[in-house]
Amino acid sequence: MNIQEYISSGIVESYVLGLASNEERQEFDQLYSIHAELRQAKQAFEKNLEQQALDGAVPPPAVLKQKLWNNLGLDSVGALPVDKPAGGKLAVLTPVRSFNFAKMLAAASVILLVASTLLNFYFYSQYKSSAAKLDELIASNQQYANNSNLMQAKLLQYEKSFDLIKDSNMAVIAMKGQPVSPQSFTTVYWNRQTKDVYLLVNALPKAAAGKQYQLWAIVDGKPVSAGLLGADANEGLVKMSNIAKAQAFAITLENLGGSKTPTVPIYVIGQI
Repeated sequence: MNIQEYISSGIVESYVLGLASNEERQEFDQLYSIHAELRQAKQAFEKNLEQQALDGAVPPPAVLKQKLWNNLGLDSVGALPVDKPAGGKLAVLTPVRSFNFAKMLAAASVILLVASTLLNFYFYSQYKSSAAKLDELIASNQQYANNSNLMQAKLLQYEKSFDLIKDSNMAVIAMKGQPVSPQSFTTVYWNRQTKDVYLLVNALPKAAAGKQYQLWAIVDGKPVSAGLLGADANEGLVKMSNIAKAQAFAITLENLGGSKTPTVPIYVIGQI
């Protein structure tokens, strides 16, 4: 263990001020008996605390001190007067020890300093905890807002798709799976008036690496590319290339980037 890094971590201050946990105190006690640097750091911090208290100590006014002597029945020098004896001389009893106000105030200052430090640590811990909870709440609200925006975008997309497919000029071509992929199924929506083509991927196997699905329109018996399916093909209605006329539509799996002519096998096909 690097003892200097350990000292710089603030453990000495936490130990002296009583803020360290039981585990931290046990570890400190073990290291304290081994490392002279740790003992010096602890003694220096304690001395610094005491010095701060002494530097901030204020001696009491003389008037206050005299009032205290008077209330205690003492004279101006702290002696206790008694009745005169028969000989006529005044006997004076001198207190064994006078009050040391500077030390009393210094001790009170140390107590106040420690209490203030403890309160500062407490409020700082509360602040850190509240800040962490606030960050979590902000992150949660941001995630909720993002999800809400995503749902709204999808809802608008579905509404737009619904408006497209309910057009009376829209031809619906169901494309069924072929022997290579009997479970596949897609739907082409072809607007006879605008010639727009939309594709809905109901079920298609995931394209292998380096491969990409391609839509073909059969025009006068010949295949014409109607576009490639991108990564968003499974997220709803996808706009493809316009086709002026067609007798059927089909989908093949081509190399990435597409092909000029379709390769077998055909995954789905549908007649108009």
